[in-house]
Amino acid sequence: MGKKFDVICSGAALVDMVAKVERHPLDDDEVFVSDLTLLSGGAAANTAYACGKLGLTSAFLGKLGENDVFGSKIIEDFNEVNVSTTLLKYSKQYGTGSAYVALNKEGDRRIYAHSGAANYLSKEDIIEQEILATKVIFLSSLKNLEPFIEAAKIGKKNDIPVILNPGMLIIDQGFNSITELLQKIDIFILSQREFSTLLHIQENLEDQIIIEKANILLELGIKVLIVTMGERGAFLLTGQESELIPSVKVKQVIDTTGAGDAFSAGFIYGFVNNLSYAFADLKQNVTIGNFVAGECIQKLGARNGIPTSKKVKLIL
Repeated sequence: MGKKFDVICSGAALVDMVAKVERHPLDDDEVFVSDLTLLSGGAAANTAYACGKLGLTSAFLGKLGENDVFGSKIIEDFNEVNVSTTLLKYSKQYGTGSAYVALNKEGDRRIYAHSGAANYLSKEDIIEQEILATKVIFLSSLKNLEPFIEAAKIGKKNDIPVILNPGMLIIDQGFNSITELLQKIDIFILSQREFSTLLHIQENLEDQIIIEKANILLELGIKVLIVTMGERGAFLLTGQESELIPSVKVKQVIDTTGAGDAFSAGFIYGFVNNLSYAFADLKQNVTIGNFVAGECIQKLGARNGIPTSKKVKLIL
């Protein structure tokens, strides 16, 4: 039986208020905001949007405030790229979340996130028949782990690949607290900072250290580990092989917001086409992820730089 969706992305959908500043403030300091922009955001929502723009049949599963302005904007933006909102849940008690982003001229950012309704997605909101309609499950950056564990259980039981891109909201909970979730995922995508924090690595993250420490995660049953390394690219590891896949050169970095979310979307774009764990295929998927992330950071916001599938195919 054919699947309704290529990917269901679950996690937070927020509205980002992006402030452009010359520099980030020091303690007891004040800086001038030269421009303030309102953008839809949230890691999982960004990935769902990017997947939609790349031409995948994408759906978002998360919780918004009922009939509020921020929620309406999020839905409108999803509709632009045909992301299905049929799986959305709504809270009468909590409003749609928001994030406050300060962005300096070098493209470095500081984010203060208020999850709002997003963090009240519950285990009961994860309905097996809805999850069964997808080829791939993608989970990202939600402090409340219960719905993620439930979705991953359903994926495991029904041979649906589960991808986790955790974000610091999950990583900060500590290895022991998130082990149950990690044991149920197939592909783990995380930044070098998240990798170091999760595994308590104090020294510089050299390639050999990544290879050695990766075994701790791979022994949990994770099939594929990807550590994104910024301008160096992304480190791909399986139980048998490992390789650093170099990044794509970009003209100018404008805003690194959403680069990890864009990478995940690019990887998913490649992965859903063959659902293969062969190392050569995974390398190709990581290369696509690097390209999409590289396009993303050349525009303001997490979504404006996402390329179309036509451009990805031309590059490939």
